[in-house]
Amino acid sequence: MIKRLYNEKISGLGLSIFRIAYTMVLLCEVVQLNYFRHLIFDKIPFIRPAEIDFGIPLRIWMIAIIFIMFGLFTRLATIINYLMTVILVGSITTYEYHMFYAYLGINFLLMFLPISSNLSLDRLLLKYKYSNTRFQYNPPEKISALCYLVPIFVGLAFVYFDSIFYKFTSSYWTVGLGMWYPSSLPFTNYISIPYILDQKYLMLFLGYLTLVFEFIFIFTFFLKKWRIPLLIIGLGLHVGILICYPIPWFGLGMCTIYLLMVPVSWWEKLFKSAQKPALLTFYYDGECPLCNRTKITIQHFDIAKRVDFKTVQYYAEQNELLKDIPTDELLNDIHSVRNGKVYKGLDTYIQVFNAITYLKPLSWILRIPGIYHMGKAVYQYVAKNRNTERCTEENCGYTPPAIPIDEDKVKILQNYTVKDFKISLIKGGLCLVILFQIIVSYNSIKNKGGFENTSAGKEMSKISDAVEKPTKTYLGITHHAVFMDYHFNQYNHIISVIYVDKKGQQVWLPIINNDGTAGSYLHGPTWIKWTFRTTDNIINQDNLKRGIRDFSAFWARMNGVCLKDAKFIIKVKKIDTLPNHWEEGFLKRQMEKPWMDVGVATWHDKKYSIDIKDIESL
Repeated sequence: MIKRLYNEKISGLGLSIFRIAYTMVLLCEVVQLNYFRHLIFDKIPFIRPAEIDFGIPLRIWMIAIIFIMFGLFTRLATIINYLMTVILVGSITTYEYHMFYAYLGINFLLMFLPISSNLSLDRLLLKYKYSNTRFQYNPPEKISALCYLVPIFVGLAFVYFDSIFYKFTSSYWTVGLGMWYPSSLPFTNYISIPYILDQKYLMLFLGYLTLVFEFIFIFTFFLKKWRIPLLIIGLGLHVGILICYPIPWFGLGMCTIYLLMVPVSWWEKLFKSAQKPALLTFYYDGECPLCNRTKITIQHFDIAKRVDFKTVQYYAEQNELLKDIPTDELLNDIHSVRNGKVYKGLDTYIQVFNAITYLKPLSWILRIPGIYHMGKAVYQYVAKNRNTERCTEENCGYTPPAIPIDEDKVKILQNYTVKDFKISLIKGGLCLVILFQIIVSYNSIKNKGGFENTSAGKEMSKISDAVEKPTKTYLGITHHAVFMDYHFNQYNHIISVIYVDKKGQQVWLPIINNDGTAGSYLHGPTWIKWTFRTTDNIINQDNLKRGIRDFSAFWARMNGVCLKDAKFIIKVKKIDTLPNHWEEGFLKRQMEKPWMDVGVATWHDKKYSIDIKDIESL
């Protein structure tokens, strides 16, 4: 099966669209990490800083991601991206959340996938390298079908495979409350949907649908007849996560992986439908190396084919608007025709940018007085100093281009090629990864029929723990207990922090809003930190005090509040514990619960003290 899928060549367009979408999400995540880096990495934000400046590696990481997004020096950029992922989030503890594991797995795969086969600057560089004035090289656009399936297997199927072991032992997932249960607590809400939560049978349907979907996914995602139903359900579930929960990069990140399940023919039809009749005819010197590179560059970015290219030597005299212009002038200066009007020099490039929809802003900028005149001077300098020697049979003849060989056909042994070696590596790698996941998932199975109490069972548990540590750090292979019973059992409180200024006015820190929902500070890792490591369902007073210290110190610095003398009030909203059955209006009632003051945190000369009641005894 692996060999058949490897030999099945399809367009790499979908993989490149995934590359762009995925790296946009990853970049947003890293930008957020950079913004909160003092909160995450400092011992006490801005007061006791980390021993190294994490802003430097985070910026290096962002640059690498941007290079991957544009497909420039992709292989090197993916290696840097993976190393930064391992270093900065692979071993993170109190801020870790499930999207970090997906980043580790996908970023590892990006180093080996042909993600720059389409829509990339690397592809343009290859065209430059292997093209000449008489031949234009187009790098292969087709890739192995495996390149689509492996990221889905690692980024989605493994997650669902492990998660289902937890869900099948959950007292609320197994009765269809898996969607209603976590969404009915205010602090899990990004955008509240109480009306939808109050539709009992819709909630039960979505809960059971999720359970069945995750169970069958790993056995069906590679089958073409299942692809569209799984795509629709999967996208729907993760768009719901994006809307409802304060983990936007998780929702969006998973949606980008689902883009790999979109039939490639759909992407091809979409791009073909974007192609329209040419708006502009671009006349260039067919024997000028620089002019040919210009043509290659514009064609590379002109996805909609709005610019038509013709050589001066063969086509200029056929155009009524150009036939009276001396040939030397046409050869020495770029000319174009649009709507019956002739443009030359910089004005031609302005028209080119105007014809390509997403480059229109460049045409507007180049028209600005000053910029226009500077651009014209630069253009004239380049045009005057370019190589204008005509390429003829006498002075250069025709040199066949050195096209890169198909490495898959290179023989290692008499009957063993590079392709055979790659297939062997893929088979071995997949078997190893599957073995790792099975070993790790052993400890995800809670009820093993008593086997867990035997000596063999205990030894297996130790092996599972030992394997999980390195595979989690380097490959993202770990447990996926998402929104389980024990996360919310006895969770009967929401804690917020309010700053009191010198005039006595209160400012709610953007941690928890007045209605108990997550504030603007809580997205992804910061939400996990506050919700399950600072507060949690059973409060640890020491963790709570440290969390309030760190969040208040970070907020104060970012908002210009001096910690020489600052006061913060700690409030708690006592809520009902979640029932074991569906209940209409539950979320709304919790959001309307009153707040009570339970403590005061103060900063004097950047020294922190807090007096707070025992939350669990309230």
